[in-house]
Amino acid sequence: MNVPFRSSSSRRGTRARSAAPAPLPGVLPMDLWVPGPGIELLRDVPDELVDWLTEPGLLTARIRAARSAPCRLRVVDQRLGFLGRNEMDLLAVAAPACFVREIELLSGDDPWVFAQTLVPDATLELHPWLAELGDSPLGETLAGVEGLDRGPFEFAPLPALHPLAARALRDAEDEPDFLWARRSWFALRGRRFLVQEVFLPAVAP
Repeated sequence: MNVPFRSSSSRRGTRARSAAPAPLPGVLPMDLWVPGPGIELLRDVPDELVDWLTEPGLLTARIRAARSAPCRLRVVDQRLGFLGRNEMDLLAVAAPACFVREIELLSGDDPWVFAQTLVPDATLELHPWLAELGDSPLGETLAGVEGLDRGPFEFAPLPALHPLAARALRDAEDEPDFLWARRSWFALRGRRFLVQEVFLPAVAP
């Protein structure tokens, strides 16, 4: 779920193998996001996974190319939710209410990427179609939208108990210790929403 950057294998029974940085004293799991790219956080991560984390194009196209097979989208959940304080600051909104959309990108039966989109009510008022995508990929839809801005990537090694990682691993029989993730905000006519993408073990087994 991705569009080109503009500034303004199964996961079951598999364990993540890339190195995670040592946790910083006093940093809670919810505060693990670090801006990038070119950051020290990724220096010990395998090159193959770094390439995925910093991919500027469509992840659907990259998955198709990696497996020479169709990439399909599965809607996991759509619901009303609430932004955390960090997310509210990132999206420049004063109210926490939001629309939550969660999907998986799969090759065959294997989930490769879990993605969560958080659309604040203020953004949804101006762009209600963001809650009406169904099984259409967000990234491919945004590729045809004029006046789209995007913020820089932030990266995080999410412990398995982190709420976002737990959603990505909800059906896993053998959980890895952590999963690498990235996020960035998008803006349409000045109204922001957030896309968070978690890379599952099938990406870099």
